Amino acid sequence: MAKIALLPSDIISRETYISNKELPNDYMGDFTLMGFVVDNYHEAVNLLLSAGYQVDYQKGGTDILIEAPYHLLKVRDLMAANNICCEFSDIADTLYQA
Repeated sequence: MAKIALLPSDIISRETYISNKELPNDYMGDFTLMGFVVDNYHEAVNLLLSAGYQVDYQKGGTDILIEAPYHLLKVRDLMAANNICCEFSDIADTLYQA
């Protein structure tokens, strides 16, 4: 089972979430961490729970447990069907990459 991040759309939450993650030993300027960024975070978490997804609460966000890559599309479609603005993007863009 894999995990994918779900974060509020503010930069402070992204910073908090990433600060609790371990960077790879070979970290350079090409590090990427993909996740969902939503405009209504609490509603999105409740929607996922009501749809049967398992979530793991983290500081600054939540990890969604998914069983297969196609679940990424299902999560995105679920958010869109419930009028939650959702973007799948690099959430590590707040890291200094020099």
